[in-house]
Amino acid sequence: MNPNDYSDSLHSYLLSQEQNTDDNDRLFYCSYLLGHLSLAASTEPDNCAALKDCVNLSLESAFAVDRLSDADKAGIAALWHEAIDTAQA
Repeated sequence: MNPNDYSDSLHSYLLSQEQNTDDNDRLFYCSYLLGHLSLAASTEPDNCAALKDCVNLSLESAFAVDRLSDADKAGIAALWHEAIDTAQA
C-alpha cells in the first residue's frame, strides 16, 4: 500500500468512528487525530512507516504542550493504535 492510500484508509476509519459515536470523548479523540493525520500526510511521506512515525512524533510533541488529561492522552493513543491495526499497510 502506498502512503496516500494508507493515509486515506486511516482517515476513512477515523471519520467513520467520528460519525458513528455518541461518546463525546471518542468524538474529540477522532477530531484530534484527524488533524494530526492531515498534517502528517501533507508532508508527503515516502512510505507508510514514515507516515506513522510522523503522526507519532506529532502526537508526542503535542502531548508535551497541550493541556490534555492523562485519560485523554491514553484515549487518543488507543484510538490511533486501533486505526493503525484496522488500516494495516
